[in-house]
Amino acid sequence: MTDLERLAPHSLPVVASPSGSTDQNASPHPETAPRSDGPSMSLTLATRNPGRPITELANPPPAPDDRGRSWLTRLFAGDLGLQTLAPAPLPPIDRPVVELDAVARILGCHELFVLEAPDRLIRERVIADFARIAAARGERILVLSPDPAAADRMAEAIASDPSLKIIRALAEDENPIRALPLVSRITSIALGQRRVEQMKQDAMAAVARSEAELTTIAAALTAAEDLRLLAVRLSEIEPDRRALSARLDRLDTEVRTETEETHSSNAFTARLSVLRIDREAATAPLVASLAALATQRADKETALAAARQLLAGATVDAGKKTGFFARFLHKPKHQTDPAEFDRQIMETEREVKELVAREASIHAEAEAVGGRFDAEREKCIAEEVTTRRTTTEVRLAELTRDRDEIAGRFAARARELDRAGFTPPAQLTVEAANRVTAELTPCWEEVAKRVAAARERLNQLIQSLPELLRQFLGDARVVIGTPGSVDSDPTFEPRQDLSAPAFSVLVLDHAEELTEPDFTRLAVLARRWVLAGTAPGEDSRQLPIMAAPGSRPVRPTGPTFFARLIRLLDREPWAIEGDRLVFRLCHVPSDQRRQLTREPVLDRPEIELRFTTDGADAVLAEIAFPSGSTVASSKAYLYEQLGEVLLRPCGEQIWERSDDYLVARWPAAGVTGGDWIELDVGVREKVIGTGPAAFTAAVSFNLAAGWSEQTSEAWLSAHLPPPSVGRVAVLPRLAPHGVSPHRPTAVV
Repeated sequence: MTDLERLAPHSLPVVASPSGSTDQNASPHPETAPRSDGPSMSLTLATRNPGRPITELANPPPAPDDRGRSWLTRLFAGDLGLQTLAPAPLPPIDRPVVELDAVARILGCHELFVLEAPDRLIRERVIADFARIAAARGERILVLSPDPAAADRMAEAIASDPSLKIIRALAEDENPIRALPLVSRITSIALGQRRVEQMKQDAMAAVARSEAELTTIAAALTAAEDLRLLAVRLSEIEPDRRALSARLDRLDTEVRTETEETHSSNAFTARLSVLRIDREAATAPLVASLAALATQRADKETALAAARQLLAGATVDAGKKTGFFARFLHKPKHQTDPAEFDRQIMETEREVKELVAREASIHAEAEAVGGRFDAEREKCIAEEVTTRRTTTEVRLAELTRDRDEIAGRFAARARELDRAGFTPPAQLTVEAANRVTAELTPCWEEVAKRVAAARERLNQLIQSLPELLRQFLGDARVVIGTPGSVDSDPTFEPRQDLSAPAFSVLVLDHAEELTEPDFTRLAVLARRWVLAGTAPGEDSRQLPIMAAPGSRPVRPTGPTFFARLIRLLDREPWAIEGDRLVFRLCHVPSDQRRQLTREPVLDRPEIELRFTTDGADAVLAEIAFPSGSTVASSKAYLYEQLGEVLLRPCGEQIWERSDDYLVARWPAAGVTGGDWIELDVGVREKVIGTGPAAFTAAVSFNLAAGWSEQTSEAWLSAHLPPPSVGRVAVLPRLAPHGVSPHRPTAVV
C-alpha cells in the first residue's frame, strides 16, 4: 500500500471535483486503506481542474464606464466563470523563466490579471517587458503607480525602445524636471512643447519649401523657353551643317562628275573644255598618221600571207611528175622558183616591221601628248577640289561653332531642369522644348496652389495647436504616470468618442494600496487590467493612497482588495505558506479554508493533508510539504503516491536526440542546474527553480526502454497541463544577502 492509501479506512475512488466532473489527468487508485479515526465517510481525491466551466451570459456586455464594476460584482458574487488562459508567444528576451511565464500569461489574459511580486525590481521589470511587447503588437498601454520614482524607472526602461512612443504623464504636484534625464524628455509637457514647436517649424518649412519649389519651376519655365529658341536656331543651321559635312566626303566625286558633264558652265568646266580642245588638236595628226600606217600594215600583212601561200604551193608542185593527160596533150609543166618567193616574203616582213615600229613611235608620241594633257587635267581637278574643300570647311567650321555654342547652352539649361526635378529632353528640338513647357505649366499652377494652401495651413495651425496637441498626446502607445496624473495631465483630456476605452490595458502598480472604488474609477480607462503589487497578510491594515481626489482615505476593515482578488483568481497548483510548500489539487474559496481538515501522513507525519467536504465525501484538496522540501522531491512523491505527472513548461519546445535519449526541452527554463525525477519507465523530468517559480526544463525518454519519437510525442501530449483559468502570477522575492536563493520567501 502507498502512504496515502493508509490514511483512512475508507476507499479512495476515482478522483472527482466538487462539481462532480472527472479529471482526465488524475490516476485511479481503487485500493482501500484503514483510517485511524472519525466517523464513516467517503474520501475523494480532488481533480486538478481548479477553474469553473465557462459561463455563457445572456446579458449584453456592460457599457465601457461600468465594465470594471460589473466584472468585480460578478466575481465577488461567484457568478463569473473564468475562461482558460493560453500564454502568448514571446519574442526572445533574456529574462528568468518565472518572469517570461508571467509576461506570457498577462499577454494571454483578456480580463483582469494579478501579478504578486514582493520585489519591486522584478515587478517593474515584468511590467516594462509586458508594456513593450503589448505596445509592439498594437495595443495601447496605461501604467499607473502611486510611486513617482517607480513610474520614472518603468518609463525609462520602456523608453529604451526607440520604436515606441511613450509619455510620462504628470500629476499637478509633480516637477516636470525629472531625476532621470530620459524621463524628462518624454513627459507630456516636454513632448508637447517640442511637438508644438515642431509643428510650427514644419508648417513654416512647408511654406518655404513650396515657395522655393515655385521659384525653381519658374526658373525651369525660363530655361524651357530658352531651349525652344535654341531649338529653332539649331533647326536652321543643322541641315546646312550636315549637308556641308556630307559634301566634304563626296567632294572629289562631285568634281570628277562635273568633268563628264557638258551642260555645266563655270570656270572649272570652261578650263577643262579648253584643255580638251587643245588635246584634240595636238593628237589629231598623230591619230591620222596611225590610221594610215595601220592601213599600209594591213596591206603588207595581206600580201605576206598570199606570198607564204604561193611558196607553199610551189614547193608541192616541184615534187610532182607530169601527168598522163598533160603529156598526152603536150602541156608543159609550170616551173616556179621557191627562192623568189622567199625573197619576197622576207622583203614584205621587213616592211611590216618598219610599219609596226613607226606605229609604236607615233603611238608613244600620242600617249606622251595625252599624258601631258591628262596631267594638266588632274592638276585642274585637284586645284578645284582644294578650292571647294577650303570654302566648305570654312563654312562648316562656322556652323559647327554655332552648333557647339547651342549644345553648351542646351546642356546648361538641361542641368537647370534636372536640378529642378524635371527630366530634360534627350534631344534639342522645338517639339521637345514645347513638351517640357507643357509639362511645367501645370506643375507651376499646382505648386502655386500648394503655396497658398501651405500659408493657409500655417494660419490654421496657429489657431488649432491646442487640439492638435491633444491628438498627439493621445497617440502614445504607452502612457506611464501616477493616479493623480489622470485628472491633471493633458494626455487624459476628455475624448469625444466614448464608445470604447482609451487604452487596451491598464496596469496598476502597488495594487496592495488599491481599493475597490479606486479600481472601478480607473478601470473605465481600459478594456482589461493588470494589478501588480505585494499581497499583505490577512490582518494587515495598510492605508490606501489611491483614493479619488477630494475623498478621504478610509482604513480597510478586512483583507485588502488586492488580497481578495488573489484568493479568488489564484489557481496555481504550487504555493508557499510560511515555510511550507503546498500542492493544491483544487481551489478552496477563502471563506471555506477555515473548514479544512488537516491530517498528517501516517508514515510521513511532516507531510500534511488538507481535506474539504463535498456533501458526505471528504475531498483531498491540498498537500503541504515540510520546510526545505523542493518541488522536484515533492513532484516525485506525488507521482509515486498519486500517479500525478505535473509538468510545467514555459515557452517554445524543441526536441533533441542522442544515441540513448530523446529529450523534449524548453530553453526558456534554462539548461544549467535543476533536478531530475523519475516519472515513468524510462521517462524523467528536469525541474529548475523553487516553489511557485519551478518549471519543467526538459523531459527525457530512454530509447533503450522502448521509447520512440511517436510514443514520446504521444506521452508528452497526453501529460502536458491543460490551459489554466488562474489569473495570478507569483514572482519570488530576490534573496537578501546571506539567505539562500532557493529558500522560498513569498507568501500567498
